[in-house]
Amino acid sequence: MDTMKDILEHIAFWIEILGVLLLVYGFVKFFVKFLYAEFYKYRLKLPIRDLQNIRCEIGVYILLSLDFLIASDIILTISDLSQEQIIKLGVLILIRTTIGYFLGKEIQQIKHDKS
Repeated sequence: MDTMKDILEHIAFWIEILGVLLLVYGFVKFFVKFLYAEFYKYRLKLPIRDLQNIRCEIGVYILLSLDFLIASDIILTISDLSQEQIIKLGVLILIRTTIGYFLGKEIQQIKHDKS
């Protein structure tokens, strides 16, 4: 049984690492685009429209990384089924899902405003 728990913990660890790497990659990509647009393309006069497009992109990376982190938490809870872990998982999923929902609504609104 401990072997299965160890395997699940390793899987959850690597899924969590992938989620964090995805978030860092999205941030770096966002930051480079922002710096390029701010200092080179528009010379410190970045239009709101372009900034909104860049924000929309990073929002997608944040949502995707949240999905990875939720999956990791579910796997960790499966490996250690206790009432405390289930409550902790429920709270984490509630918080992350709420953040994801409102971030998704904001991205949708930005895309709607563009068209």
